[in-house]
Amino acid sequence: MKKFNFENFLAIKYISSKKEEKLISLSSLLSIISIAIGVGALILVLGIMNGFDKMLESKIIGANPHIIIKNFDGTFNLDRKLLGKIKSDKMVANVYPSLVEQCIVSANGQSSGSILNGVDFSDKPYVEKYIKGRTNGIVLGKELMKAIGVSAGQNVRVTLAYSNPTAMGFSPVSFEVPVTGVFDSGMYEYDLAFSYIPLDVLWKNMQTYDQINTIAVNLYNPYNINKVGSFLGKILPSQYYFVTWAQMNKNFFTALKLEKIAMGIILLLIIIVAAFDIMNSLTMLVMEKVKDIAILVSLGATSKNIKSIFIKQGLILGFIGTIIGDFLGLSLGYILKHYDIVSLPKQVYYITKIPVDITLTYVVGISIVSVGLCVLASLYPASKASRMNIIEVLRQ
Repeated sequence: MKKFNFENFLAIKYISSKKEEKLISLSSLLSIISIAIGVGALILVLGIMNGFDKMLESKIIGANPHIIIKNFDGTFNLDRKLLGKIKSDKMVANVYPSLVEQCIVSANGQSSGSILNGVDFSDKPYVEKYIKGRTNGIVLGKELMKAIGVSAGQNVRVTLAYSNPTAMGFSPVSFEVPVTGVFDSGMYEYDLAFSYIPLDVLWKNMQTYDQINTIAVNLYNPYNINKVGSFLGKILPSQYYFVTWAQMNKNFFTALKLEKIAMGIILLLIIIVAAFDIMNSLTMLVMEKVKDIAILVSLGATSKNIKSIFIKQGLILGFIGTIIGDFLGLSLGYILKHYDIVSLPKQVYYITKIPVDITLTYVVGISIVSVGLCVLASLYPASKASRMNIIEVLRQ
């Protein structure tokens, strides 16, 4: 025969109070609602922030080389043997020699600074998926084209921050080239700053054949940068150094991480306030149930039994509120992810839907913290009930 557990029975019974104890019942209900709102909001907000983080990370990874290799001397001769060594690693998808120069792009009386990337388009470079149009001329970023008021087919003047020696001294390299394509990464800063041109066209105008200053390395898995970095450290000559996409954007990702932590702490305060509501509710319940506790003790209940009743009640309230909050957060996250409930201006965010990425780790972690806080909040009233002077109560 199954043993009757009076602790569980009384913990559940005390939650659904009688008519004369409506205040306690209402307080418990408000605690559950507060916990549900706090948990739901925390799951949803962290899911949205995580979605934005992953979206930005994917765009940064897609629009930049995963690893760039430079030379301490600046420009250097194109060494195809070195490129072959780098590409020999099974984690390396491709290696692209490039010449990157700062320049001013001018047209229609308007000018804008740009980072001009001389690349070999015949080797299908990493940015090819973001380029619309032909690549036999200059490819300008979408926002850069707007800034100087040009469209595909028009000519622009490119003035490099590089000079060629002449009889009159050094003269900046400047040339006209037709706009044949548009670079559209979906990142405003990149679309305003970057432009691309065939490497042989740039060599011809700069008169620096087979000279490069960057080796771009793309990986099959961009998160293998540390493993490939160890490989590069062994094969690269001493005058070369490399930087990964994570190092290039370290400050940006650190800021996003700190923002997520700060927002999590702020929303966690809602759950903490709800836990205090539970503590107040149980404290009131202990004061109301003084006679019941005295009778239980006189019937043989120990201090541990009395304490367990109120801890279990806090656990039940926390568990119910957390489950409702989980359902609330996951449901709202699913709706925002798959339906246009909230529309974002595309010209500002380059997306129309709010990106939501709720992971199981977040949900489980938030749920454990929420229930744990509720149990901690019940310790004080439970301890107070277990230390009550029963003899005095019975005398009264």
